[in-house]
Amino acid sequence: MTAAPQHSTSRGRRLPRHLGCLTALGIGLTACAMPAPGTNPYLGWMEASSPKNLEVERAQYRHTIHFETDSAELSAVEQERLLTFLETVAPARHDTMIVEGHADERASDLYNLDLASRRITSVADFLRDQGFEGVGLRASAYGEQVPAAEGSNPEAWQQNRRVELVLERHLVELPPCPDWSRQSGLDYANLPGSNFGCATQTNLGLMVDNPSDLVRGRKLAPASGIHAAESIVRYRTGEVVELQEEELGN
Repeated sequence: MTAAPQHSTSRGRRLPRHLGCLTALGIGLTACAMPAPGTNPYLGWMEASSPKNLEVERAQYRHTIHFETDSAELSAVEQERLLTFLETVAPARHDTMIVEGHADERASDLYNLDLASRRITSVADFLRDQGFEGVGLRASAYGEQVPAAEGSNPEAWQQNRRVELVLERHLVELPPCPDWSRQSGLDYANLPGSNFGCATQTNLGLMVDNPSDLVRGRKLAPASGIHAAESIVRYRTGEVVELQEEELGN
């Protein structure tokens, strides 16, 4: 009669594969658990604890400019109100300003469109005089088609004689720092703190010159160390090539 095979842990003998995880008491048996398909058990903690990626949102700032009946001239009061708005939002070269011209219902459609266009021109000229010609400008004349108030009375007409100025800009949404969602102190898993990289991401978000670049798909990347080192060498050795002014032909 043949004896059943015996398993031994003595030197030179190997345990069957299905018993390889049964180690000494005190060592976690979960160490032998297989990771879920498609996951990397070594990078999982990095994905879970990575700082929040920078996000960009589109913000709008609105201001309404009112006009007298059948007039495209900016009054002194409206000029002061517009200046206060511009000082508050501080338009920059990466912003876009939308100028929408409107009129009340008392005239033909064609006349009201022309009046709305003249009101747009008046506001655009004022912006240019204040030094905002470098800001992108888009204009649309609606005439009486988009009233701010319904009705055929002086109150509604007064609200509809207007120019809507909308300033649009992209803003970087900073990560939520500090983040104490993970308890500091004892950490037997040896995971990084919940604030890991938080300050770096915040500083990066504050240094982004044009948040629109992130929207257009330009990825943030570290600078080339070799290129930076070579530029320093060129500067120290005087090999910097000066920019030459282009000569325009006659």
